[in-house]
Amino acid sequence: MKIAVIGGIGSGKSRVIECLKELGERTCDCDKIYKDILADGEYIRQIGQIFGVVKDGAIDKNALAKIVFSDEKKLRQLNDLAHPLVFKRVEDIYKEQEGNLFVEVSAFEESMAKYFEEIVYIKSNQSQRIERVKVRNNFEENYILSIISKQMPDDKMQEIADFVIINEGSLEDLDRQVEYLVAFHKFG
Repeated sequence: MKIAVIGGIGSGKSRVIECLKELGERTCDCDKIYKDILADGEYIRQIGQIFGVVKDGAIDKNALAKIVFSDEKKLRQLNDLAHPLVFKRVEDIYKEQEGNLFVEVSAFEESMAKYFEEIVYIKSNQSQRIERVKVRNNFEENYILSIISKQMPDDKMQEIADFVIINEGSLEDLDRQVEYLVAFHKFG
């Protein structure tokens, strides 16, 4: 079974994935898969054709980001191109072995739910998330808030989730919830 691990920026998705890995569960990260896709010649050609942001045979990620984050239609175009490639790779990874595959999805959209049998939502209050991202990425608060404003609202993520992990305490508390998820939640 493919299980999405979702939550807003700074919610703790990566820590949950790390804990799942420590417990012997299979995991993958859509961001890492997309980084591999960014090096694919055919993808680079298509991005160049659509957005004109290829320089010296590579995608100019900063130029692409400026285009897609200032134009909703362009962002949709990019997602329509990238998402099928990412989720095809997730499916390939899933088929490599039997058992569950937990997939970290950083910019989850409702249309992605079709790729998963279950969804685990990592819930954390906004002020904690902002502080985590400030420390982790050295981003300004206004920039973090602009990212949050473009993500699926927390209440919507919680509504579509099959399981919720609350990350508002210690790392030990978070790890205990992940252990509970693996030990007691019956997927499917």
